[in-house]
Amino acid sequence: MQRSYEPPEPAHLRSEPTPEPVDRHPEPRNGLGLAAAIVAPIGILFGLVPLTGFVAVICGLVAVPLAIAGRSRYKKGLATNGRTAMTGLVSGVVALALGVWGVVIVFQATNELVKTLQGPAAVSAGPAAGAGGAPGQVASADPGVVAFGQRVTFDDGVAIEVTSPESFKPGRYAMGNDRDRAVSFEITVVNGSDQPLDAVTTIVRATHAGRDAPLVFDAQKGMNGPPQGTVLPGKSITFPVAVSVGKDVADLQVDVTPRIIGDPAIFSGRV
Repeated sequence: MQRSYEPPEPAHLRSEPTPEPVDRHPEPRNGLGLAAAIVAPIGILFGLVPLTGFVAVICGLVAVPLAIAGRSRYKKGLATNGRTAMTGLVSGVVALALGVWGVVIVFQATNELVKTLQGPAAVSAGPAAGAGGAPGQVASADPGVVAFGQRVTFDDGVAIEVTSPESFKPGRYAMGNDRDRAVSFEITVVNGSDQPLDAVTTIVRATHAGRDAPLVFDAQKGMNGPPQGTVLPGKSITFPVAVSVGKDVADLQVDVTPRIIGDPAIFSGRV
């Protein structure tokens, strides 16, 4: 019996398994920065409507940490969308600011509605400390308008003082100076109650010559609105406020509400 013989395949014709390529450039991890750039604009859209400001706050609180984490990945070379992450960060801050603005407006509107439904509460007006009379001296049993420099004391013991307005020149980056000039004054909240008072809930509104006098925000000069913090019983807190008014001398009315729900202390004078 004859055996068939097959010569071996030449070495240069033999097929060798192709080694798998080594991935020296892993896929960039751009998810966090991209997510921030998507969530933040959504928050801005909701922030343009005061009633949905809380949604903008949530979107801003989500977008900002995502953007910061995305920027961190970019700096470490794990991501390639540094600009996208930065866009998400800036947009997230804007959404957060718009959301806070909307929440404040809703709180103010709610306060007005509750005040209308509840009716006026008893409040007393008297000279401020050092102004020639004892603080909280009863002058009227009904709510009324008092002059700058006086004190208004509510029936729970919380008192408000507003100093006489003075001319104020906003800085270059100030916001809210929409009218002809600006004036500033100091507001003092005295907690004469037996419960802690959250200072940030203080609501300040103003009108001049029958028109809205918007608050002026000027971080360089400390005009940041109500301060953060708690006023303990028996303590007080003072903070500056500036408003934008018309060019002619007219009545300036400043309403200060120490709590989200309640009546305002009303101060008025020619400015």
